[in-house]
Amino acid sequence: MAQILDARGNEYQGQLDQITNLTVTDARTATATLGSVNAEAVMDLNGKAVAVFDIRTGAMNATLVFEATVDGTNYFGLPGINVLTEAALSAIVITTTHAATYVVGTSGYRRVRCRVSAYTSGNVVVASRASIADFVIYAKPLPTLLWVTATATNATATATLPAGGAGLFHYITYIHCSRANNSAAAIAGTASLNITTTNLTGNPVWVTGNALAVGAQVLDLDFQPSFPLKSSVANTATTVVMAAAGAAVVERINVGYYLGA
Repeated sequence: MAQILDARGNEYQGQLDQITNLTVTDARTATATLGSVNAEAVMDLNGKAVAVFDIRTGAMNATLVFEATVDGTNYFGLPGINVLTEAALSAIVITTTHAATYVVGTSGYRRVRCRVSAYTSGNVVVASRASIADFVIYAKPLPTLLWVTATATNATATATLPAGGAGLFHYITYIHCSRANNSAAAIAGTASLNITTTNLTGNPVWVTGNALAVGAQVLDLDFQPSFPLKSSVANTATTVVMAAAGAAVVERINVGYYLGA
């Protein structure tokens, strides 16, 4: 029996693309060498549930992102999971040689790709393959992968999330702000303290009183959104700032986050 191919030369597997009614499936292994910004390894999908990207060979200084599209034009970031470490990542920063295999959920998408979002030098070879079978199931929100902490005594405390790199946003999973009174006198509680932010949509502000007994410790903010809070601008620092709380009062800010497109 003759092999039936689609318009791109891929084997027709009896399924039609639901957007344009074209047969655009590729379940064969393909390789691409990525060695410049926006270089990409692309797979057209047709009912495939998972894509696997095997990244090997060569020395590279760059950032790779996994992305998908529904309409074939507009792409958005996806998490890739390293099957060796089980770490969920939306961006891979490669500083030397790299050898790892990532799986990306692709159900319902038209096309998926591994793209160089920031580039300095070198190259890697990416082998890719798609399958209709589920390989991995992950829960959202994704786990916290990064965090920053900041402290100050009777001064403004500022926690700064550093710029993540070209095209990468901060996805904040929690913000904790606390105070401890290490002085010999209580804080009377006649003022309000603001906790402010930058590079977040609307730049949310929280307010708390400053009353604090001797030796007391209080948790002023325990912000754990149902879905991660995305920063407003990519590749830009995000800050959480806590106002000075009084003589000998120690402030502490902890922020958990991960990077994504």
